[in-house]
Amino acid sequence: MRKRVLAGVLLILVVISIIFIGLPGSGKAQQANAVARNVPSQQIDILTEHHRVADYVHQHNRLPDYYITKKQARRLGWDASKGNLCEILPGKAIGGDRFSNRENKLPNQRDRQWFEADVNYNCGRRGSNRLLYSNDGLIYLTLDHYKTFTKLEE
Repeated sequence: MRKRVLAGVLLILVVISIIFIGLPGSGKAQQANAVARNVPSQQIDILTEHHRVADYVHQHNRLPDYYITKKQARRLGWDASKGNLCEILPGKAIGGDRFSNRENKLPNQRDRQWFEADVNYNCGRRGSNRLLYSNDGLIYLTLDHYKTFTKLEE
């Protein structure tokens, strides 16, 4: 008797799931997956607004979790020349790599390390906007791919 009741409950749950979610491969299931995949890509432009990222770095001394280094992204299938980050890694942006400051346009100090992050990113190929931040709390913005820098205060 218990087995029949359990089997009946299980059958009812399967039927309800099919009604609300759809069969795997059906239009409903594919549509739900497409929406879920596109939401992060559509929001990455908001998440990477330079003021939003700068505020986060000021508060936490690190980038938000949706940033991924170039090396990590390449390992997961990103190809910069194709501009396919949003397709391969929806909801992710490039950031966290070391910035060498070879031209000394940013303030140098012993033991200071600089890192970079894409900001104002709208999917496709990476733009020229970068946030540069140091391990000792300095944050700069470049909107012209490292030609000029603006210091961002807290």
